[in-house]
Amino acid sequence: MAKHAKTPPREAAHDDSAKPRSADRRRWLKAGLSTPPVLMTVASRPVLASTCVPPSAYVSLGASAPGTHADCTGYGPDTWVGNSSWPSPYSLDSRFNTYFEPNLHGNPKFSDVLGYDNIANVSDTVHTVARYVTAALLNNASSKVPESVLRAMTIQHIWTEFAQTGSFAPTSGASWSAAEIVDYLKSTMTHA
Repeated sequence: MAKHAKTPPREAAHDDSAKPRSADRRRWLKAGLSTPPVLMTVASRPVLASTCVPPSAYVSLGASAPGTHADCTGYGPDTWVGNSSWPSPYSLDSRFNTYFEPNLHGNPKFSDVLGYDNIANVSDTVHTVARYVTAALLNNASSKVPESVLRAMTIQHIWTEFAQTGSFAPTSGASWSAAEIVDYLKSTMTHA
């Protein structure tokens, strides 16, 4: 009897381990090139807007926090004091103590608080924080800073806590000095 040559099983005849890896890569590249192109869009925002976040996100997540950003076009104290168009119910003659507690010595007008001139018996540090919370309140009332970022009640709370303790805690375990409060409020202003 003659011996017949054994034929390899069907699986062995199609063994891919002998193929070079570059063949697989070419196959994947060809498949990718045959798919339709994806249209990409770029989100735009106002040219003069600043991207800002709520105080708690500013502390814990920073500028890279997804979904917490909003466009802010707030004015700083210098811009507000020179502005003739103020949001209701505020004016240059509005009194600081009407909107903020604890009171600022002498119950100065907003125009005095927003300015650089010294306020009697008020330290430069306290005056600086008062300037920026006043500007922030006006930005809130004029919708230059969205409610989702900074509400009037939060601005007033920043002042109250700072005036009573010398700092503000935007989140549990965090504490901002006067300079850090001002830095945060400036982040909501394009014309600081």
